[in-house]
Amino acid sequence: MLKKLLLMGCFGAAVAFTACDKDNDDPVVTEQLNQTDLTFLNNASQGNLAEIMTGQLAATQGSTDSVKAFGQMLVTDHQNAQNELDSIATGQNVNLSDSADANGQAMYNALVGLSGTQFDSAFISMQMAAHDSAISMYQTYAGSGSFSSLKSYANKYIPILQNHTMYLDTLQARLPQ
Repeated sequence: MLKKLLLMGCFGAAVAFTACDKDNDDPVVTEQLNQTDLTFLNNASQGNLAEIMTGQLAATQGSTDSVKAFGQMLVTDHQNAQNELDSIATGQNVNLSDSADANGQAMYNALVGLSGTQFDSAFISMQMAAHDSAISMYQTYAGSGSFSSLKSYANKYIPILQNHTMYLDTLQARLPQ
């Protein structure tokens, strides 16, 4: 009899505690992408796709091992960045393009017909401009964007983009004058 009372008391306490648990009753707060977030998401994606394309080209057409190595670094780093963006976009039901925009395609087209030091020089120059623009865009979004996972993404990749710029400075200094 005492065991039954004890069991019933424990059961009653469990039911009471479960009924008072409000953690599951609170509405889930989710962030929504606004137009600024979508613009950054799409522009960052387009930039990554252009860098992957031109990096692949440099990895095969560069005239020096250092340009080829930098091209491969671009492919690796920007593919990782794109994978993260794809994950964020998928979580928000946003479809990103799987090809570079007109500017990225124009950069690729301008490089594809070049070889030797002409290729290296044009590639480095285009990459410096593209990375300066990307750093500015990422810093602006990191400072004023509203979607937390995109802000984290921007803050994570700013140092990587800056590292690319330093590498480009080194490559440019090695170009024949």
